Amino acid sequence: MSRQQPVNLPRYHRTYSSTSVKVQAIQVHPSSFTKMHMLGKGDVGRVYLVKQKGTNKLFAMKVLAKREMVKRNKIKRALAEQEILSTSNHPFIVTLYHSFQSQDYLYFVMEYCMGGEFFRALQGRPGRCLEEEGARLYAAEVVSALEYLHLHGFIYRDLKPENILLHQSGHIMLTDFDLSKGCSSPEAPGIVKAHLPHLPPYIDTRRCVHNLQTNSFVGTEEYIAPEVIKGRGHNFSVDWWTLGILIYEMLYGTTPFKGLNRNDTFGRILEKEVTFKDQPAPYAQVPSSSCRHLIRKLLHKDHNKRLGSRAGACDIKAHAFFKPLNFALLRHQVPPIVPLMQKPDGSDGINFKKLAAESISLDLEADRTMVNVQMTDKAKPGHNPFAGFSSITLQHDDESDFSDT
Repeated sequence: MSRQQPVNLPRYHRTYSSTSVKVQAIQVHPSSFTKMHMLGKGDVGRVYLVKQKGTNKLFAMKVLAKREMVKRNKIKRALAEQEILSTSNHPFIVTLYHSFQSQDYLYFVMEYCMGGEFFRALQGRPGRCLEEEGARLYAAEVVSALEYLHLHGFIYRDLKPENILLHQSGHIMLTDFDLSKGCSSPEAPGIVKAHLPHLPPYIDTRRCVHNLQTNSFVGTEEYIAPEVIKGRGHNFSVDWWTLGILIYEMLYGTTPFKGLNRNDTFGRILEKEVTFKDQPAPYAQVPSSSCRHLIRKLLHKDHNKRLGSRAGACDIKAHAFFKPLNFALLRHQVPPIVPLMQKPDGSDGINFKKLAAESISLDLEADRTMVNVQMTDKAKPGHNPFAGFSSITLQHDDESDFSDT
């Protein structure tokens, strides 16, 4: 199936480094933005499309209610998300520009990915899936993003189509890092000699996160790894398990172990092996042998034998499935999905699900930024649980992430 070739497809040129991010004092406040409409909502917050006054730049503003976060014990998650976003500068990870807090809310002002949720884009495809070539490109972009996170001592733990956004160019952007877990002192990466003499050595990302073990039961039902269900502790290998589930879902429009209910799904994850059939129409063919082999290796029940357990991302990148791709040039490939735009700036939000009007309206004009919030926790008088949340502006060396050249 041929893909539409967009005219003047924008290309990435953002660097792969956190050193090109400069942290500055906060330069905006809630009233610096005009709220346009809501893009998404969760149990403790909302995401709005906003326009910055004076520049008319569009951003996605994530607003988290402090009261709900305290009630649901989600403060550490917000702090972890800020730590990752404020130190990340990668073409397949959403960019943070500002973060600040008021008496009642935490704010993240982020890049607006006008292509919307990857899950929604997949649902609109023929057969709700992709041909193998397209799945390979998106899988490679996810591997690149996960490699970057692992290098910086973080495991993602919640990979799924709902946590992937599409840039207007069609490339993917990882978002929602509230379930991510970080090492207190990650080790430096190692070097792995390539299997073939003509290939350069690889970076061993496993060393950066191999000491990170956690017993938390987190993740999304159909994506949860066997070791998480067993509750015996898990490590970075959960990210490679979820990659295998994601690739399968991109090819089939469903996950491989989906059951009639939660217990049935968990039972299948623990006991069943992944099987392959013809893709849905219009593709109607079994994925290639290299694709099937990759998925099987990623979905190995034993995390110590799972692909990626030896040296991290370089194990996956060296697999035959990715042989047609050059990972250094992913940003210049034509994505399989190029979002439709009615307005050039995406301000209509047509690629996001239409949400009902809020029962409570957020008044940005009335809210005021507070750098040092004095907040009293009833359990700990005088304690501010959000003291670790920084009010900062991030200046990126490449402020424009894409160019038309």
